[in-house]
Amino acid sequence: MTSHTHQRTPDSAPGSAHQDQTRRLVGAMMKLSGRSATGLARAAGLTPSTVNRFMHHQVRHTLSQRTMLALMTETFLAIKDRPRPSLDATALADLAPAIAVYEQGILELAPDLAPILTEAKAAASGRSGSASEPGNLANLPVVMSASQGINVPAGDFAKAPLKTRWPSFLEGDPRAFAILMPDASMMPRFDAGDMLYVSPARNLDGEKVDVVLDRIGGGFLIGSLAGMTTTALRLSTLSPRAREQSHDRAKIRGVYRIVGVQRLGG
Repeated sequence: MTSHTHQRTPDSAPGSAHQDQTRRLVGAMMKLSGRSATGLARAAGLTPSTVNRFMHHQVRHTLSQRTMLALMTETFLAIKDRPRPSLDATALADLAPAIAVYEQGILELAPDLAPILTEAKAAASGRSGSASEPGNLANLPVVMSASQGINVPAGDFAKAPLKTRWPSFLEGDPRAFAILMPDASMMPRFDAGDMLYVSPARNLDGEKVDVVLDRIGGGFLIGSLAGMTTTALRLSTLSPRAREQSHDRAKIRGVYRIVGVQRLGG
């Protein structure tokens, strides 16, 4: 892999992919809350024009993590007492990956939202099905770096905490999955909260290929593949400064190529 742009979701420019995903998230929040972009922003204590301009005009920026956190928190405050069957299931599925990213911040602001966040993630994860099923919204497993009980070689993702749309470029890859970038260790290539698409079926050819390391003891690591022998594997990160770590091959279940990234608002 020779450039960062090769890592991004096919058919999308880096900036537009980030913006499109953020607009999709805000659109889902508008559907759930029943508010316009201006109304949602005002209820969240934000300058209405900030969100409205982003949603309806061509701009070069996206919304900050602070803005997205405020919008997410206000959305769930608005729906927490509503009958669950009345909530838009498609919008919940769209928000599911973002819930995982912003959940800690939301709960710090509004601890009483824990039940609705748990229910929203469970409802979104239940919308599973075949990758080729028309209109299917949430069937690609999403794992966290600390996820346990996942068996990628066996295709067992029953304990994956979330699901998201299965992108067309992963069709025919039954063991594909996504993982949420947990921190800033790969900036500027990946930001904390980015959703990385992973294909165990793709080869690892190339220089400094970005990969997910699947540890036998559980959990995943993200970095660039710096080197591999029969006994050890070297993985490098980028931030706060470039560094390499060696890992015992006997403790590694698999090394899987990152083939795309979807930016989450922030």
